[in-house]
Amino acid sequence: MNRFDEMSEPYKKVLAKDDDVHCLKAIYSKNTDALLNPITALKDTIFHIAAHDGREEVLRVLLEMVPPSKSAEVLKVKNIYGNTILHEVATTTNVKAARLLMEELLVLPGNDNRQREEILGAQNKLGETPLFRAAQYSCKTMVEYLATAIGRTGNLESHYRRNDGTSILHIAVIGQQFDTAIWFLRKSPELATYKDKNGNTSLHLLASMASAFKSSSPTKGIFKEFIYYCLPSDSRNKEGTNELTKNRQDRDLEQGEQNRGLNQQDYCKGWKMIVQIWKQKKMHESAVKLAKLLVETDASWFETHEPEEDDTILMERQEEEEETSKSNATANTERSPEPDTPLLIATKTGIVEIVKEILTRYPQAVYHIGQKGQNILHVAIMHRQYKVFHVLNDKEEAKRLVRGIDNDGCTILHHAANTKYYHGGTKPTPALKLQQELTWFEDVKNQMPSHFIMHLNKKETTADDLFKDNHRDLLKTAQEWAKNTSQSCSTVAILVATVVFTAAYTAPGGFLQIMMILNHGQYMQTVILLEEPLYSFFTVMDVAGLASSLTSVVIFLSILTSSLEFEDFHHRLPRNLSLGFTFLFFSVTSTMMTFTATILLLVHLEKKWTATLTYAAAFLPICLFALFQFPLYYQYFVAAVKSILDFLRRNLPGNWDFLQFIDDY
Repeated sequence: MNRFDEMSEPYKKVLAKDDDVHCLKAIYSKNTDALLNPITALKDTIFHIAAHDGREEVLRVLLEMVPPSKSAEVLKVKNIYGNTILHEVATTTNVKAARLLMEELLVLPGNDNRQREEILGAQNKLGETPLFRAAQYSCKTMVEYLATAIGRTGNLESHYRRNDGTSILHIAVIGQQFDTAIWFLRKSPELATYKDKNGNTSLHLLASMASAFKSSSPTKGIFKEFIYYCLPSDSRNKEGTNELTKNRQDRDLEQGEQNRGLNQQDYCKGWKMIVQIWKQKKMHESAVKLAKLLVETDASWFETHEPEEDDTILMERQEEEEETSKSNATANTERSPEPDTPLLIATKTGIVEIVKEILTRYPQAVYHIGQKGQNILHVAIMHRQYKVFHVLNDKEEAKRLVRGIDNDGCTILHHAANTKYYHGGTKPTPALKLQQELTWFEDVKNQMPSHFIMHLNKKETTADDLFKDNHRDLLKTAQEWAKNTSQSCSTVAILVATVVFTAAYTAPGGFLQIMMILNHGQYMQTVILLEEPLYSFFTVMDVAGLASSLTSVVIFLSILTSSLEFEDFHHRLPRNLSLGFTFLFFSVTSTMMTFTATILLLVHLEKKWTATLTYAAAFLPICLFALFQFPLYYQYFVAAVKSILDFLRRNLPGNWDFLQFIDDY
């Protein structure tokens, strides 16, 4: 057997899920020294692989074959990353496997506390101890168990930082182990003030994690959102339950066991989607709890920067001011970069929970100004964070924030016009995207003093000109989409009109010629099935289909002949498209109802199941049309309703603000 066979055979056995430990025992029983030989390209031993997978039984058998004199050596051997067996087992959730290794430490020759402390505090190449690794990858139970073991032999604080300055609280936040982070923070509150090499605290990192909070997470669809709100909150960490379970938890930690009692999530096993949503909801709740603790010690908002521009509009700029602005810009680029405050970072990422918590605890933080002379309202508008904008807009201080001008001479309206951080919006079509931007720009304009609209930034550009320049490509795309959609819908409407027009002169059942004796013997045609009740229904549906299809043709032709400029996409075009889609859908529905009435008039269906199949066949195209077109139709219908309500709100006397939609525009 060559060297590579000696490596591959035990590697395959340790990865096997049948726990056939006898094969491994047979391989190493003749040569126990081979237990420390690497079996992977990363210099992992058989212990590293078993520990990484949390294979408790495999570890037990392997450790039994290790002579007592080599126990310390086994626990000290490192792979290419400098990780020991404890580093690997710390990344799992198998506390029993960690307990097994702890027992091996306790039976070291001479009970050398210094040696046990050395093994528990062993660092890899990054300077991470097993506890540090557990904080990033494992569960809170594993962290508590390792911390308890370390507390008996050494100083827990020596495990709080790695070589690059990242603290154990930083790494827990990065790994989104928020329950672990809360545990560390309550044990050592000073961790909240620790900074990494970039000057970031743990709150800085948490404020940049959009997916960790409900307000900034992408929508999951109506069904998943319904499940999310129906699932109960995680109450395991609430005060009042700790006293009942504290003794049992302490006993479990001493024995390296996890609580085996049934929890609520056990009832959802097998429902992967529900388990995933519940896990995400618990993460959101833990993130909010952690944010509240971190905000208590955060005072970064107090260190504000003095803006270079006064809150006074300029309608003309001198050359001296331009040269000064260029020199200031050069000085700003040469200045060492500092991280933004957690308040501004949370505003950028749209985390409403952190923004609300900071402003609730420190109301004066709303006036904080960043390095670029931008206040929180500038940042929210620039990054299109609509939810944060509404939170700020409800505050009385917003009347003062709207007058702010940043170091580039830009007002909040300039930032609403800027597309630097625009990522396509939340609407499905180019026309709705442009309408969303127009509505956003208009709403921001309504919040600021009217004379600020004329203000020139340092590039001598007004907000209106900046909006048109930045949205010219989107306008072109929206124009092409509107024309192509109108042409396609017009074609369909004409085809429907042709069908229903033909049906009007082709009565089901045919015509009957009757001689009119009183009228010089002339013949008159009458519909044979005229007296049937369904014939009246046929006539009404046919006329309705013809009228609605021709109406939709007229509407779509009006869109094709319009100029399609910026102002058209704000209200008129979405309203016309909504009406056109409505009449087109009604015409298709009427046509299929006409077809159904024709079938029932011509064929007398005696069996109910035959009639049911006929109805199903008639309504199948309607259902498919509604299924595929309803999302788009819904968007344009909402846009049309919003424009009507907005018109009423602005023109009716009195306060009609309740008619305003509060959404993502």
